[in-house]
Amino acid sequence: MGVLKDLETFVVNAAQLREAGIPSVSMAFLDDPLSPVQHHVMSSGAENAETVYQACSISKAITALAVAKLVDQGRLSYDTKIIEHIPPPIAESIVDDKTEHLLQHVTVGMLLSHRSGLSQHGFPGYVGEPAKYPELFSGKPPSNTPRIRFTSLPGSQYSYSGGGFTLLQVVLEHITWTPFADFMQETVLIPLGMSRSRYGDPISGDNNYARAYSTAYTPGTSSSRGYHRFTELAAAGLWTTPSDLLKATAAIQRSLYSQNGFLSPKTARKMLTLVAPNDAPSARPMGMGWAMDRTFFGHTGQNEPGYTCYVLGGHRINEIPPIFNNPRLMSLAIMTNSALGWPTIKKLVAAIFTFRVWPLYDTLPANWNMTDFPPYTAPEGLNTGDKWKDFVGHWTSKKIPGSYSSPPTTATTTTTTSSASPPNPQQLQQQQHSPAGTVDTPSHLTSLLTLHDGEWEIFEDNGLPMLAFDGVDQAMRLRPGASPWFRLNGRVDMAFVVDGLELGVRMCFQPKVQGEWRDLQSLMQATQNEDDMWIELVQDAVTVLRRV
Repeated sequence: MGVLKDLETFVVNAAQLREAGIPSVSMAFLDDPLSPVQHHVMSSGAENAETVYQACSISKAITALAVAKLVDQGRLSYDTKIIEHIPPPIAESIVDDKTEHLLQHVTVGMLLSHRSGLSQHGFPGYVGEPAKYPELFSGKPPSNTPRIRFTSLPGSQYSYSGGGFTLLQVVLEHITWTPFADFMQETVLIPLGMSRSRYGDPISGDNNYARAYSTAYTPGTSSSRGYHRFTELAAAGLWTTPSDLLKATAAIQRSLYSQNGFLSPKTARKMLTLVAPNDAPSARPMGMGWAMDRTFFGHTGQNEPGYTCYVLGGHRINEIPPIFNNPRLMSLAIMTNSALGWPTIKKLVAAIFTFRVWPLYDTLPANWNMTDFPPYTAPEGLNTGDKWKDFVGHWTSKKIPGSYSSPPTTATTTTTTSSASPPNPQQLQQQQHSPAGTVDTPSHLTSLLTLHDGEWEIFEDNGLPMLAFDGVDQAMRLRPGASPWFRLNGRVDMAFVVDGLELGVRMCFQPKVQGEWRDLQSLMQATQNEDDMWIELVQDAVTVLRRV
């Protein structure tokens, strides 16, 4: 059936998505750049595999691919100074007497990597006719955003700037003497066979596009078109499908490892090289237009009044323990037509990683933390073992005299270079427990009566893990989460979800394994000190619990 169809069969369906505020989700997946594309749509409406969605800020990444093509053609470089390619009226709008000298230092590479120092994070789009360049850059009516200006020194720091990409759009039009939408069509979309993609409005007469929604039931705009329009095409103006997006990621991957790719290997590697590897942790690690880490490249997107999306691909084949499947040169893309789509996208990606038996990575490109959200529940009836029983007992987030003063560094949610993933449902054996939801506390369990203020308890009821909280007189069942459990450094994060709630419970431990660990069983059977065990409650924030 394929991993995407498995998601609908075993994890979440269109009715459940609608309940979460999502009218449709369109997904595509590639095992590698030479394999056939899997595509699947879950919808409460008429969306199908050919339906186009606004790609939002992924528009920037595809624009970056076009710039890389111009670099290969020798028509510009990443060090090209943009001041030579900006019409004077636009330049005069951006600077004032105090910042006039800064524009001469801005390069194409700075615009692509969000280090230009220019303002305007994003753009809301227009219900009616969009503002033209003069008003857009000056901030005068009918522009719905302020003047684009310098807020920091060029090249000095990362600061996400849709305004910078809009200026790049002007530069590209000047260099190529071609309207931006036509330039993108000729340079990237047609050569890569992205036949359902275009910058600007959908093709006239083609109504197979997803309308924007605030929730699954409420349209996002009063516009009869059902979407907002953009002058800022390079930053936010691409319409496409997930399958078309993977034609772009596959072209990049082939270029990295082949002499006859869309780009030269040198340019492809330059595009996917971290511009500032020593940036502060709060900065988004960026290549030229793509968010980066050591293994993956990708981009997020969110447009008003109701589109969210994500694209991810592997750029480096790293060696990992053989107990995992290696993501290698995978690609995936997920698009929704809801303003509430982002939590759903994260859950879907986590479930895909689980089904593919990939490691749990702390983060993915675009500063996406993989452990700060409650995952979907795994398929009913899966046996995840009984390691969770080591966590039976009382837990609290309060400091305990004579106990641990703080969680281990491995329990934090900051980015690390050694991350990993959990067991997947395909590995697990069938278990004959009947479904259970909210369960009354068994009479033989008196621990609830001794719970203190702010305490939590993990206990067993008929072989099932249960969670209780001080002040709530009924315990609730914990169900395994559809999220990877095992990290590349051997740490285990057993992910559970409180049945019926959006509350995740991660039982974490760093096992002590003699020598190299070669299989998941050795990790799960390994011993660990109390010092190396903790629980993370995952809801709006991550709360670390220690044993009482």
